[in-house]
Amino acid sequence: MVKIPFCEFCVKTRVLCQKCQSLIDSGRYQWLDVEVSDALLKVSKKINLADVEYVKSYEVDDLVIVLMRNVKRIPRGAYVQLEKELSSQLGRSVKIVEHGNVNEVIAQLVSPARLLTISTSWLPDGTTETVVKIPSRELRRLPIRPERLQAIIGQISGANVKVELVRERELRA
Repeated sequence: MVKIPFCEFCVKTRVLCQKCQSLIDSGRYQWLDVEVSDALLKVSKKINLADVEYVKSYEVDDLVIVLMRNVKRIPRGAYVQLEKELSSQLGRSVKIVEHGNVNEVIAQLVSPARLLTISTSWLPDGTTETVVKIPSRELRRLPIRPERLQAIIGQISGANVKVELVRERELRA
């Protein structure tokens, strides 16, 4: 069974106990997380998600990004089926991302577009900025608009993020 942060009973009935309600009240999770947890429980009856752990969901326009641990352990076919099943359950497109270091998450979010570089700049005020460079010709392959991608990476990582589209000529110069 897939691991979720809420009680199975609370998710199915949509009536939250004190523990589950406190997870939402604290701001750590939103109602979307309850919906995704419910969809995962239903899908886990068809697909074996024994070692998989749900982390968090983010909504961008009509796309739901689901962060999970150990999702790479399930076979590729089951992974694709999981995205399709969750999409039909939630009525929105779903992209499942393996929770790991920030660079891996960024690479998965950008996919199938090609990623040039991910670099971290230290700013004079002591903060850092993560710069993600993507070739401008890959823009049509990006699943999320660059400005939304920037916001979602910032939400997931808690870092200051800048997504740049780079023309090939600029690279050669």
